[in-house]
Amino acid sequence: MSNKIDLLLKVDKNKLTRPEQEVEIKRLSEILGEPFTVTCQALTADEFKELDGTKTPNEDMVIKGVIDPDFTNQQVIEYYGAVTAAEAIDAIFLPGEITSLVKVISDLSGFGTDAIKEIKNSSTQVAK
Repeated sequence: MSNKIDLLLKVDKNKLTRPEQEVEIKRLSEILGEPFTVTCQALTADEFKELDGTKTPNEDMVIKGVIDPDFTNQQVIEYYGAVTAAEAIDAIFLPGEITSLVKVISDLSGFGTDAIKEIKNSSTQVAK
């Protein structure tokens, strides 16, 4: 068995939790006169797959990736005159704010530039 397999089999699976990050929406903080923050978390592989082919992928990523507040809350949806959580998100946030939240969720989900560390190529080159 390879050393890498041995390492994978030693991982405490309870430590494989989804990363979270709290971010402030500056425009809403200014409107409200107090900090307005949302808590984002990484998506699971299944949640990410569910985004494929949706008509509102950015909004759906925010719905799945923001755990506080809960944008599927019916009171929030109705307050903003929406029928769906995606419509409520469009009413609450500017397009750039949605894109910024998508970036945070994507980074937490491992799509960021710092998700992996490149190491020097250790393969040997064959002389011609």
